[in-house]
Amino acid sequence: MKLVEIVRGSATSMETVCVMQHLTKRIGKIGVVVGNCDGFVGNRLLISYGAETTLLLEEGVASVSSVDKAFLKFGIALGPFQMADLAGLDIGYNIRKQRGWVSSSGKASKNKPARYPEVADVIVSDYKRLGQKTGKGWYDYDKNIGKGRKALPSKEVDSLIRKYAKSGCAPFSDQQMIERVLFPMVNEGFKCLEEGIAMQPSDIDVVYVYGYGWPIYRGGPMYWADHDVGLKYVLRRLQDFSRQFPDTDYYRPSNLLKQCVMMDLTVEEFFNLGLMKKRRGQLSKL
Repeated sequence: MKLVEIVRGSATSMETVCVMQHLTKRIGKIGVVVGNCDGFVGNRLLISYGAETTLLLEEGVASVSSVDKAFLKFGIALGPFQMADLAGLDIGYNIRKQRGWVSSSGKASKNKPARYPEVADVIVSDYKRLGQKTGKGWYDYDKNIGKGRKALPSKEVDSLIRKYAKSGCAPFSDQQMIERVLFPMVNEGFKCLEEGIAMQPSDIDVVYVYGYGWPIYRGGPMYWADHDVGLKYVLRRLQDFSRQFPDTDYYRPSNLLKQCVMMDLTVEEFFNLGLMKKRRGQLSKL
């Protein structure tokens, strides 16, 4: 992986940041300075990505393969479930467990989000499917086929999903899946900018191009939202989703996104005009 997120803490000196920037260049990496929060920039945006792709299965509007195909068609290097299998399903499971989201001994957790993909926990805890390293995750893997890395459809996973999936739902189109999954990521990017976790929109784009397989020709999630989709449409759809899922925070539009739309500016223009510095200065006086 080319990406290195250089995390700037509250007591980190500028000298330390500069040394890390030079070091990442010397070892052939792409360093991006980010603030300190849960997940930093890259993994923070990935929380909604993982949740929503799996919820599509539980809602009965998509299958494992149809979700992956939609995102491969979009240009992302690996489909969400292919990526999860490669990384290891136990990683996400242990993070959710640490957060107190995973149910234990038949008791439901009180801490988990209102909308929560139970199937992502059950596939690990009950079925012991951890991904490529165990030969089975969202897909099956045969060590004699493609060196054990070729994703093969799993009847066991299909059967598991049917236990959770709602019946009678019309399948989602590729566009519907993209909007449900990627628009909250863009929204979280705006919140990172609001909070100073990311200093400029291009930092988020670099993180996703060099660390998360985002298609370079789409320019990163913030550039894509600015220039390919349009912020007015992103905001309108987020408002739709927020009404549909009022308890899901990552669909609640960020104030910065609303301000950009109100001023008819892209977020890139907002920063280039120095309006973010002015906004942060006003907030610091409060």
